Amino acid sequence: MNIICEYLETVKEPLNKETTTLKNTMTAVSYNRWVEAQNQEFVEYTDHNIPRRRRGKGIIFRYLGINFEEGWDNKTIVEVAAGSTPTLGFIEGNATKIAIEPLMARWDNHRAAAKVQGITIITDPYEHVDIKGTYGTVDETWFFNCLQHVIDPKAQLEKAKATSKIIRVFEPLGGTVNLAHPHVISRNTFTEVLGDFGQIFKGGTEEGFHSFDCYYGTWRRED
Repeated sequence: MNIICEYLETVKEPLNKETTTLKNTMTAVSYNRWVEAQNQEFVEYTDHNIPRRRRGKGIIFRYLGINFEEGWDNKTIVEVAAGSTPTLGFIEGNATKIAIEPLMARWDNHRAAAKVQGITIITDPYEHVDIKGTYGTVDETWFFNCLQHVIDPKAQLEKAKATSKIIRVFEPLGGTVNLAHPHVISRNTFTEVLGDFGQIFKGGTEEGFHSFDCYYGTWRRED
């Protein structure tokens, strides 16, 4: 068992919200503002259809040049803001699967289903999870349609950069700030932290998929 799993399996309560240090990227919202967004997202997040979710994640994987069946054995993968049906539940192999999803604290049935799939569920926000170890502790970190909802998008990308060998993203761009979405994500959100490693998906290209343009790609550690 590696370092990250030894730590994450001991997490029972959220870390102290007042003393947790976030890197000042000028993108953070307050913890209370994030809680408001989470409450609204819980109201709006009503589509838990597994076949539809699998199809959507299959489109993401196709654009990223990967598939559900191959390449996941013996990897440690963190999926950030994984939703009620984590992508980790669709992949095959014996990966160590860690889903960061605060709303799972309210979704008892979905949390139980994920655990049956061998997924470790962490209900703290990613910013408050202390991923210990050196560079490469995590093989892959995934951000799929989540950064509009978090406390600090750039701090999350910085954390993934500090702990992961590979970062995979597929994130909507633009839109407006509203109660459930405290951030507007741009290409610069990624390039200022990771460089310009990705491409633009044109919204509406795939039927029943994202209507907004999205930034997608795979960042790999060079050292």
